Amino acid sequence: MIPPSTRDLMEVADSKYAVVVAVARRARMLSEEFKNDENYRLSTVVSAALKEIMDGKVNILEDGDSKAKED
Repeated sequence: MIPPSTRDLMEVADSKYAVVVAVARRARMLSEEFKNDENYRLSTVVSAALKEIMDGKVNILEDGDSKAKED
C-alpha cells in the first residue's frame, strides 16, 4: 500500500492527530480479531486500519473517536 499524502489525510479529518488516533484505535480493534491468526503482523493491521479510514469505512468523529460504519 502506498501511504496517503498529508493532503489526502486532511480530507478525512481536520487534524493529523485525529487520523493517527483513529488509526491506532481501529488497529487495536483489528488486532484483537486477528490475535489467534498465525499470519498476524502488526504492520498489516495498521495498514488495514489506515485503508479502512481512507476508504470511508470508518468515520472520524469530531471529538476524536472513530466509528465503523454500519452496513
